[in-house]
Amino acid sequence: MNYDQCQNCFKLVNNNQLIQFFVDLIEYKDKYTQGHSHHVKVIVETIYEYLPDQIKLKLDREKLINAALLHDIGKIKIPDSILNKESGLSDEEWKIMQEHPKFSKEIIKNTVFREIGDWILYHHERIDGKGYFGLADNEIPLESKIIAIADTFSALRTYRIYRPAKTIKETIHIMEKAGGEQLDKNILNYFLSIDENILEKLECNCKICQERREALEKLPNVA
Repeated sequence: MNYDQCQNCFKLVNNNQLIQFFVDLIEYKDKYTQGHSHHVKVIVETIYEYLPDQIKLKLDREKLINAALLHDIGKIKIPDSILNKESGLSDEEWKIMQEHPKFSKEIIKNTVFREIGDWILYHHERIDGKGYFGLADNEIPLESKIIAIADTFSALRTYRIYRPAKTIKETIHIMEKAGGEQLDKNILNYFLSIDENILEKLECNCKICQERREALEKLPNVA
C-alpha cells in the first residue's frame, strides 16, 4: 500500500468522513497510539486476504474494516490520567480501561455502524474465556477474533509509552504462544503463515501515517 493518501485517511467517501472523525478523536486524545487504528485496519485487510474462501464467505469485508478502524473509539471516554499513564495501572484503573469496548459500542449504536457494535465490544475476549466479558471460543464473533489478532500484532510491533516495539521475530513468538488461549489458533495460523518479510513491513504507508511514525521515532526510547 504505497498511496500518498489512503482511502481511509484522506480520500473520504460515503461513511469514511464519519470514520475519520471518530479516529481523529481518539488519536487527538491518545498521542502515544496515533496511527494505531489505521495500522489495525491494514493488518485486518491482510488477514482477510490470506483467509480461505470458506471463511471469507462468512465475512463482510467492508464492515470488518470499519470495525477495525473504530475498535478503540471508546477510549475517548477514558480519563487522560489513565489513558496516558506512564506507569502500570492500578486494579481500579484497569477496570476503568476495560470499559472502553463497551463505550465504543455505545458511541456508535445510533450511527450507520451499529451493526458492527458487538464485533468491537468483544475484541478483547480470549479463547480461554478470560477476556474482558468472559466469552470463550465459539461465543466470540469471528470478526472480533480477527480484530484481536490485528490489535495484538499492532500493539507488539509499535512503540508504547511503557516499552519499545518488539521485533518481528519476538512478535511472532509471542503470538504463537498466545494461540489457542488468547487468540483464535486457526485464524492466527493463517496470519502467521504469511512471509515474515511481508509481516515486518505491514503498516499503512499513506502520507499521514508516515508522518505519525516519524513523529513517534523522535520520542525518547524506553529502556
